[in-house]
Amino acid sequence: MQKRKKLRVGCLALAAACLISMAGAPATALADEASDLANQLQQAEQKKQEAEKELEQAKENSKKEQAVSTALKNDEQALRGQISTIVGQISQKQSEIAAKQNEVAAKQAEIDQKQVEIDQKQAEIDQRWANFKERIAAMQVMQAGGTIAMLGKATDISSFLTYSDNLQEISKYDRQVMDEMAAEKAALQQLQDELQLQKTELETAQAALESQKLNMESQKNQLDATKAALSLQIQAQDEKVSAAAADEQAAKEEYEAAYAIWKKAQEEFDRLANSNPGAAVVGDGTVMWPLPGYTRLSSYFGEDRELWPGYWSNGHGGVDVPAPAGTPIHVFKSGTVYNSYYSASYGNVVMVDHGNGLVSIYAHMTARMASVGSVVNVGDVIGTVGSTGQSTGNHLHFEIRQNGSRVNPLNYISPS
Repeated sequence: MQKRKKLRVGCLALAAACLISMAGAPATALADEASDLANQLQQAEQKKQEAEKELEQAKENSKKEQAVSTALKNDEQALRGQISTIVGQISQKQSEIAAKQNEVAAKQAEIDQKQVEIDQKQAEIDQRWANFKERIAAMQVMQAGGTIAMLGKATDISSFLTYSDNLQEISKYDRQVMDEMAAEKAALQQLQDELQLQKTELETAQAALESQKLNMESQKNQLDATKAALSLQIQAQDEKVSAAAADEQAAKEEYEAAYAIWKKAQEEFDRLANSNPGAAVVGDGTVMWPLPGYTRLSSYFGEDRELWPGYWSNGHGGVDVPAPAGTPIHVFKSGTVYNSYYSASYGNVVMVDHGNGLVSIYAHMTARMASVGSVVNVGDVIGTVGSTGQSTGNHLHFEIRQNGSRVNPLNYISPS
């Protein structure tokens, strides 16, 4: 783009030099100079249009690259939000896991305590069982060889029977105590089993939380990888945006150079148009509105106008009269046609010299119907309405110059 810009600007500078060198051409070569300047003006207009097109393309490309960059950065921001969310979820899961671990530890402590109680109860049972076995053994001895001795000591049958009943009561009590202790141990064992089941459920829940946490960490790792890849993509896109901006700036500079050359060409052509010494007065001075019936003005003399985006024309040199394409345009006053050509800005334009330094100009016409040197009378058709040159729609640009200076046409004729 930079190399192309230098080449274009060089060509435009050469065209400017040609225009400037022609500015001092002899007055006797006025017609030839006008033709040459018209050609130079046309070339300058073409280069300006090409530069303008490239500028618009550069702007569009820059806009597109910027849109891609914005979309990527929005995606990155969304990923940041997702990562932040999942990090929060992982933290929450870690808290839940820690809570479950505490519950498991507490449940294990209860299980351990119940095991101590069971062991204590088992020790009591074992001791009671040992005592019971000793008494049973003693009773068996008594039943085997001690009955005669008991009879010898008994004073009567009642005391013997009472002693026997007492032994039976002792045996019955031991069995009852043993049964109660066994029941207590069984209850403790059942409670321990229930606690173990609760612990198992807590461990299962903890394992599920751990699995969820691992799953979330895996998702986070994937998001981190996606974000890293996206960051590289954004970096590459930022480089494209910078390159597009540089191209746009280069295209802008090229366009400004082309515009400056075109403006200089237009000024040189206008200088030539204003240098005509004037012809004899033709007709009786009668005037008429060049577009009878079309009285609305879309632009007045002296207005500042935006010719195209970013470029303004200070002080409109005439009046604009909207009308359908092809509408006949009448010369407002008798005179001699001293110029009929195509201008980059005026489009198809006819200039009529009315004598005494008064010139009328009719621009943006679809067709020109008057040739240089022909005498026209007020009301003669010299062309048709169009939108050629620097125009935004079908209209007549009607301009009057007095001694080379633009003046308000409404000072000479009113719309009718």
